[in-house]
Amino acid sequence: MIWQAVLWLTLAQLVAGSFLLPGDVSPTHYDLRVGYDLDPTTNFSFYGVVSIVLSANKPTTKVILHAKDFNITSEAVSLSGGDQDPPKVLSASINDTYDFLTITLDKMLQSDVNYTLTIPFYGNLKPGLDGVYISSYTNKVTKIKEYLVTTQFEAISARKGFPCFDEPMYKATFKITLGHNKQFTAVSNMPQSSRGENNVMEKYWPWKVIRQRFQKDLSDFVWDEFDKSVPMSTYLVAFVISKFSHVESPSDLSTTKFRIWARSDAIDQTAYAANIGPRVLTHFEKFFNVSFPLPKQDMIAIPDFSAGAMENWGLITYRETALLYDKDQSSFVNKERVAEVIAHELAHQWFGNLVTMKWWSDLWLNEGFATFVASIGVNAVEPTWHADRSYAVENILSIMNLDALESSHPVSVPIDDPKRISEIFDQISYRKGSTLIRMMTMFLGEDVFRKAIHNYLIKYSYQNAEQDDLWRELTRVSRANGGLSRNVTVKEVMDTWTTRTGYPLLTVTRDYVDKSLTITQKRYLSLGARMPTTSSWWVPLRVLCEDDSRSATPLQWLADNEGVEAPHRFQHDAKPDQWVLFNFDMVAPYRVNYDKKNWKLLADTLNSDRYTSVPVLGRVQLLSDAFALAWTNRLDYSIPLLLTSYLRRETDVLPLTTGLGALAKIENVLIRSPDYGAFQKYVRRLISSTYERAGGLAAKKIIDGDNLNSVKLQVMTSQWACRMKVPGCEENAIQLYQQWMDTSDPDKENPIPLDLRRTVYCVALRRGSVRHWRFALARMQRTNVAAARDMLLSALACTRELWILNQYLEWAITEGSEVRRQDAATVIVSITRSAIGYYVAKDFIYTRIAEIHKTFRGQAIRLGAIIKTLLDQFTTQRELDEFTSWREKNAAYLSEVKLSVQQAVERATVNIAWVSKHRQSLVTLMRENSAEPETPVISRWNGQPNFMLSIFAIHNISSVTPSRHA
Repeated sequence: MIWQAVLWLTLAQLVAGSFLLPGDVSPTHYDLRVGYDLDPTTNFSFYGVVSIVLSANKPTTKVILHAKDFNITSEAVSLSGGDQDPPKVLSASINDTYDFLTITLDKMLQSDVNYTLTIPFYGNLKPGLDGVYISSYTNKVTKIKEYLVTTQFEAISARKGFPCFDEPMYKATFKITLGHNKQFTAVSNMPQSSRGENNVMEKYWPWKVIRQRFQKDLSDFVWDEFDKSVPMSTYLVAFVISKFSHVESPSDLSTTKFRIWARSDAIDQTAYAANIGPRVLTHFEKFFNVSFPLPKQDMIAIPDFSAGAMENWGLITYRETALLYDKDQSSFVNKERVAEVIAHELAHQWFGNLVTMKWWSDLWLNEGFATFVASIGVNAVEPTWHADRSYAVENILSIMNLDALESSHPVSVPIDDPKRISEIFDQISYRKGSTLIRMMTMFLGEDVFRKAIHNYLIKYSYQNAEQDDLWRELTRVSRANGGLSRNVTVKEVMDTWTTRTGYPLLTVTRDYVDKSLTITQKRYLSLGARMPTTSSWWVPLRVLCEDDSRSATPLQWLADNEGVEAPHRFQHDAKPDQWVLFNFDMVAPYRVNYDKKNWKLLADTLNSDRYTSVPVLGRVQLLSDAFALAWTNRLDYSIPLLLTSYLRRETDVLPLTTGLGALAKIENVLIRSPDYGAFQKYVRRLISSTYERAGGLAAKKIIDGDNLNSVKLQVMTSQWACRMKVPGCEENAIQLYQQWMDTSDPDKENPIPLDLRRTVYCVALRRGSVRHWRFALARMQRTNVAAARDMLLSALACTRELWILNQYLEWAITEGSEVRRQDAATVIVSITRSAIGYYVAKDFIYTRIAEIHKTFRGQAIRLGAIIKTLLDQFTTQRELDEFTSWREKNAAYLSEVKLSVQQAVERATVNIAWVSKHRQSLVTLMRENSAEPETPVISRWNGQPNFMLSIFAIHNISSVTPSRHA
């Protein structure tokens, strides 16, 4: 691992001087004035001027900042301040490679003197989802198409909005004035201070000049001025100009004024956000013991939005599905998503906004903290959801496959090109970062953690920090409270986790005579390492013996020099006929392999009435580890299959989700093979009783709609039951869909239970005709609820009609089609994941890459997701060779997703190796475990018998290869 860290560092050092601003000058304040014409007939023109107060850190004749996608007239740029004869501007030029705007002066700027650099600019807003851009929607009441101006500046798109020092370390205050037509309303980071009717840019842009492009009178416009902001990075600047309405949260929920904004015809969907938003903010103020510094907090739902949300200080922007909730059309899972995203973004107001990373290499300090703290916020306002536990499991399990690739990256990762910043907005930065912060709270204790975090937030308020700053505060408070065992520092422990790629595999071998065991550690990889790896970690050990009290196990450490060259011996209290279980509370992200006897002891307990003696998170860990170890040939598949058999009695959704998720990975490589029927039969036997117990689709209702665990259990088992052809599942789905089609007003009357709609829709469209697909499309076009639209959007990809799939893909890259820009990647990915759609999507991606690349301009992460999804389906060397040849010919379109492509190729290689090594033997095991005959079933669609299903039940073959989005 040392060689890899050195390589990262060397790369960073080689390019550090080329893409970063030189640091010769620093801004302290921006006065930004911009006027926008929200009129498509004038091509959404704008004029602006920014005056930047700056000082020189050393004498220089150049001011270098960022600018992109607008026009600057060199002669109009000016500099004032300093002495009586300030430097004059000789030229202003933009270097497109790194978007540098270089202002050349006729003499030196003097150190520690304030100057004001004024830059007028103008242009037209361009299509896209970053920078300052146009969004649109059709008002469901008036039927009029409306436009709005909105922003998305993270990570490096503030430069598309105005000339600025667009790196997070250049914090400054902002005074923003927005000009717009009187019928619109403007909001920004700070409260509005005044409104005027005079052109505030007259000195730089006389209205007679503006009118030539706007073609409107000055009397049609107003100018909204906003209070001066606190010091912040440019990526947090935000504003929206719209015809939206808003609701204000009850004042007793928070001392901060809270407003929720949305389309006027969707304002009735803001009640939930208006309730939990201020409650979460108030809880965070108490948890961190640091007050929210702004007088107001706006949250606004944008119809076209690339990400889930953006934490702009005082004006958080959201995708509609992440903020709006309709109790009649949004599922329980939608509600959970709204709560999670709101909590995540509000956590950023401290982690990211108040204290900001110095450079994107430490993005995890923003996103990891916000992801972890979100669970604390949700737990505070929705305690029955147990978000702290469920989010922890979701975060840990989601990173294990990606971080087992050699092409993964450290949590703290040097960035060698700003264009590749978007690629690290991934599971490693978010979820692994969150997992490591949770790990710290568990080995430090919550009191120590909270005190140190408070100190960190106070010390670095309105400043930038890096991970070593955090380590120092945590170590200082920890030592004041007794310190960590073995006198280790937080930095010593955490650097092994944040600067090294991957995670360890602990191999535990017991001596059943003297109550001891040995432990070795080595990096876990999905494939054998191509180069020797010496990675090792400080690993927190929590060990449970069969008769132990769960709370009595003290945390111990495996040092980063232990268990590497030689096994490390460890004492325990288990008798020879009792199991030991490591990481039973999932304190850290690592895998554990045991000797065969200990695996058998654990399996025997799980398959008995005593299975709950293994803690819930311990059951999750066991299932995840066993399948992963078998996948990489470190454990015989008989062990995970033996463990899995206990799932018939499991009632907690977390172990069930884990076990079925592990089986889904196997399904992925078998779904287009002749052995898929054997897989279906095995899983069908495994889940049938759980499906029936949870309520399934036969109940035609949600059994316990107030219990999130119960709802998720019913939904998940229904999805799997229909996909695995459990008798009656698809028939019930078809019946429910037909009932919906038969209602007199399907846009208002839907008999399908909310949380089961996604499953029912997909089954019906997979089994139905063009008529059923068009019915769903019509419902999607007419719904006013984003969550309902989202369910239908995914379901439309479930059809088996090839021409429809091709049409749907075409829509995804066609401006103004039935697929919005924000949903284009979702459509392509959904089709790519389906068994039949894979072939259509692969051809589409290979032949239309130029148009796909253009569609995702500024959204490299979306293109990377498409490539990853495609290659994740590969199971043959021929497919990979075909991709390799295509990649070489189309390298220009993939230049910003190199890491994604590298990871995708490695994943495909892993799949191919697994098929060669394990497919035949595992399928044989599955057949042996599901040998009993099944009862044939005859289903009907619109009254016609489906005889193929009865043939399927008798011969264990599938008449239709289903989508994995049922």
